[in-house]
Amino acid sequence: MPQPQIGDRITICNYTFTWTKAHLSKDELEPFRQKYDQLGAAALERIQTIRQETNTKSTDLYEILYDNHANDPILSQFWTEVHSVPSWVNWAQIARGQQFFYRYALANIVGFALQGFMAENSAAPGVVEVLVRTGGFSTRMLLGRLLETFQWLIQVTHCIKAIQPGGQGHTATVRVRLLHASVRNRLLQLCQRRPEYFDTETYGIPVNTLDSIHSISTFCCNPMWLQLPKFGSIPVTPGEVDDYIAVFRYLAFVLGTPTSYFETSEKAKCVMESMLVHEVRTTETSRVVAYNFVECVTNLPGVFRVSSGFVAAGSRWINGDGLCDELRLERPGLVYYLAFRGFCVLVTCLARVQRVIPAFDAVVVDLFRTQLYNGIVQRKSRTKFDFKYVPKIGSKTGKEAYGTSSTAGVSGLVGMGLAEMVFIGVLAGGGLMVGGSLTQDRQLPEESKGEGEGISYKL
Repeated sequence: MPQPQIGDRITICNYTFTWTKAHLSKDELEPFRQKYDQLGAAALERIQTIRQETNTKSTDLYEILYDNHANDPILSQFWTEVHSVPSWVNWAQIARGQQFFYRYALANIVGFALQGFMAENSAAPGVVEVLVRTGGFSTRMLLGRLLETFQWLIQVTHCIKAIQPGGQGHTATVRVRLLHASVRNRLLQLCQRRPEYFDTETYGIPVNTLDSIHSISTFCCNPMWLQLPKFGSIPVTPGEVDDYIAVFRYLAFVLGTPTSYFETSEKAKCVMESMLVHEVRTTETSRVVAYNFVECVTNLPGVFRVSSGFVAAGSRWINGDGLCDELRLERPGLVYYLAFRGFCVLVTCLARVQRVIPAFDAVVVDLFRTQLYNGIVQRKSRTKFDFKYVPKIGSKTGKEAYGTSSTAGVSGLVGMGLAEMVFIGVLAGGGLMVGGSLTQDRQLPEESKGEGEGISYKL
């Protein structure tokens, strides 16, 4: 879209806000497309050289970094940077921010899947073009890639010791930084052989600084303004917003990403909105990733399986029909919207009870913290964020049907997963209590969409 002017009202992905002088123009953002984490790239080069010179069999980049950082000036500089703690870090605030993820765990997870991944990642051309070249976004591999992302998110939010230098989450973040350098290095090598393999003029350097800023924004800002507001009157406080953004400001530092854009929640919100304007646009690759995502989640085992109608209803509810039509998602029937409405009732009521009863809130936070850690971080297939999805010339993810689905061609209640049936039951049982707030249109009122004064969300 053309560069907005100050005072313009903008609606993108079912979200409306006013453009101000605090927002970032395309000219301000564009140079970041050709910039990247140079220290991370230099550290990777040294690690690769050390492997060759010493015939090291280990492929664990972090292990080689750990063993050699004391004797190599570049690795020492990298090690010192990632283990230093900026003066603006407040560990008490970060500990509170970590709790935010678990306090609203159900809403955060579904919001990330249906908005953060379906809308933001799949509709950001530079990001998605890298993703489909790493091979892990085929239908059968996608679940593993999503679990790897959630593993990192759980590791960095598990407890304060986990995110501090030397902690499990901190180490995982350093591994991710080295993985990003590896992906970038490999893609650039392939571009030297086949310049048409990845269009660096259009998309920039692979895994560039703009992509990194966008990713941090997606993790810390989207839950506040693009996801949780769509679920109901979830009582998120301004303090919680500040705390959660502080977590990812520190993680941005460890990842070698500029942190100034996340100094305050107001600046971070402007970055998020600027990214919506300048970076979100669908392509054929976007439609491939969206299709594979639906195929993946509709073929999950047992109680985790949901129907394509539920995914489409939730995506349209959160992101709006415009984007979802561009992604070619189906237009589901009323029953699927009722199921998603039931989910909204569940997470809204849960959040409100937690706000009224602090002891119950502590139980919920501890429950999700423990169960998610045990189920995802402790799983047998957990990752060390090694470079296993290696880009190759001629290798690019396309649309892939999962196979014959047990619900193929089945619609309505018969084709729904167990969770969807539960959500319909919740809606039926709780309709009288929250009916007033659910009779409104799923479009947010103008005053709650982007003006930022209040953090009281309504459907």
